[in-house]
Amino acid sequence: MNKKIKIIFCDIDWTLFDHSKNPSRFDKRSIKYLSKLQKEGVLVFLSTARPYHSVKRIKILDLFTPDGMILANGGLIIYKDEIIYNPLMKEDDFVSLCELTNKYGGNLEGIRPYDCFLINNNIEVAKKLFDTYPEDIPPIEDYHHQRVIGANLFISKEHDEKIKTKLPKVLYYYRYHDYGVDVASVPHIKGEAVKFVLDYLKIDKEYACSIGDDHQDISMFKETNYSIAMGNGKEEVKDNAKHITKTVTKHGVKYILKKLM
Repeated sequence: MNKKIKIIFCDIDWTLFDHSKNPSRFDKRSIKYLSKLQKEGVLVFLSTARPYHSVKRIKILDLFTPDGMILANGGLIIYKDEIIYNPLMKEDDFVSLCELTNKYGGNLEGIRPYDCFLINNNIEVAKKLFDTYPEDIPPIEDYHHQRVIGANLFISKEHDEKIKTKLPKVLYYYRYHDYGVDVASVPHIKGEAVKFVLDYLKIDKEYACSIGDDHQDISMFKETNYSIAMGNGKEEVKDNAKHITKTVTKHGVKYILKKLM
């Protein structure tokens, strides 16, 4: 085994989770191989844009137990079942965001460390995003006195400038879908979360490996010596990786790790 790789940060969607099938399904061969590497002493972190409740819903945690998880693109980090990084939005900032959302006819998913909620009954605007990224519809709760790590704002692009100019300046606003916007107190960046984990565990980036397919994964590549783009990944992602593996349908994670390890 390659003794130089001590830790692996692996994306989920289109990396271990194959959306080309209906319904989507996991690359169980690659997941089994990650479990094998764990038994040999390699740490494995899932690193995903999904929050915890979404990761749990798709049941990847029924297939294997990662050593840790980078969730919400770095908005929450869990290691050995303990939260080690969790920057919360200020309550007043979150209330202001919710009031603006209601004013412009949108909806908002408040994301707590382990679950989430909607702020009003405008389900249709949320479904415009969930039709692309299938999720269960969260319950509706009062948005006052909530402690959240971030928010998933469901609203059309036409309202972006009006909302951004009225938001507290401390909030980070990132549109990733026609009806989806990430809002948080600090930018959620996978690469910064990877760096935090490596510093926390005192592991040099020379011994770290990252695997992914989408733009947020590029930031992981910059923090790890071994960077791997999926064969089904975006071209810009491949351009920034040291290695390109097979597609998720051809068990790309297992294929490249067997070659490197």
